[in-house]
Amino acid sequence: MSEHFGTEEKKGISSLVDEIKEKFKNILVIKEPYKEYDIVIAEIPVEKLEVVVYQRKPSKPHVKNLVKSISTVGFVVPLVVAKKPDEDKFIILDGQHRYLACLELGIRKIPCVIIPWEYATLMINLNIEKQPNIKEKAYVALRIYNELLDMYPDKPETDDEIMQSVEEIYFVTTGMVYEHDEKFSGSSWEPILKKTDWPFDLPLKEAKPKREERANIILECHKIAKEIVQKLKEIGVSHPFIYKEVVSHANPIKRKRAVVVEFDEVFSQIRENLEKMRENPEEFKDVLVAEEGAELPE
Repeated sequence: MSEHFGTEEKKGISSLVDEIKEKFKNILVIKEPYKEYDIVIAEIPVEKLEVVVYQRKPSKPHVKNLVKSISTVGFVVPLVVAKKPDEDKFIILDGQHRYLACLELGIRKIPCVIIPWEYATLMINLNIEKQPNIKEKAYVALRIYNELLDMYPDKPETDDEIMQSVEEIYFVTTGMVYEHDEKFSGSSWEPILKKTDWPFDLPLKEAKPKREERANIILECHKIAKEIVQKLKEIGVSHPFIYKEVVSHANPIKRKRAVVVEFDEVFSQIRENLEKMRENPEEFKDVLVAEEGAELPE
């Protein structure tokens, strides 16, 4: 046992191994490679597993994707768990989506890596899943969209399965933009896309080229917005959210709460507004509060 551990810790780990051996058959004990304490690998019944209460709410599309993956590949990546003191329960530290996917598939026992409770709190703090930002959501949505296109090219984009799998269809378009420019500020455009980027009532094989056209339109507007930011900097207007302010000022529907509008119509107006700003950046000098350190928000 490594010198990193005191006597009490060693006793706790040893008792964990003994306790697990009493509860489960076919267990495997290995050494943690850095601190060299015992780690137990075992199959645990699903009714003895609990999700950490601090985890963010699970993503239904992600669970659905894992269900498909597990049923196709036939392999469940082990969960990382810790046994609750004085209780016959194991807390899932890593793998809540895999756990939920297993429940949907009717799996009754899940392979788990069991670590000592002494390290559970630290691991919870380090491993809590953060809410994905729009860039992460966009890349995932685009990947799922392309997989669905390969499997169901004739399925309409408006199909419930498609819509639920990608979470929001505008994430797919945003992912296409990020593929062209990783520094694209999706969060600045999201309020507009939520109200304009609807699914096409077309088969996926026909919808994707049209979605790529939308991505190119957004990309062109993004490029103009970046030019405006540079021009504003040159005349002394500079603050951290200047790019977002530029997009907001170009948005013709920002004050309309419940609105159904055409993508092409709105982005035609946005481009027109951006081009006016590019030609006359001085007009916005009084509107945009000057501060140091402008940058594109992620």
